[in-house]
Amino acid sequence: MSGTRTRDTAGENRFVAFLKRKWLAIVLVVLLVVVAIQNGVGGDRATIFVLWTQVQMPTWLLVLIVFAIGVITGWVLARNRAARKARR
Repeated sequence: MSGTRTRDTAGENRFVAFLKRKWLAIVLVVLLVVVAIQNGVGGDRATIFVLWTQVQMPTWLLVLIVFAIGVITGWVLARNRAARKARR
């Protein structure tokens, strides 16, 4: 009986530890979803100037593109940091 309780507590502790480590990322993803949905319903369009061209796109798509760029940047920086630590 105590083995089951320990296993449940350990599983709960892992979940709590996960939430403690990733709470900011979870909050930001939820905020991203809310902003994307609100802008998708509104039907607004954003105009972006990229070098010499002008690009128009739905605002929700712009939000998702910026998020993807941020994810890729974070992933690359984390890989570089891990590689530097491994070399030491």
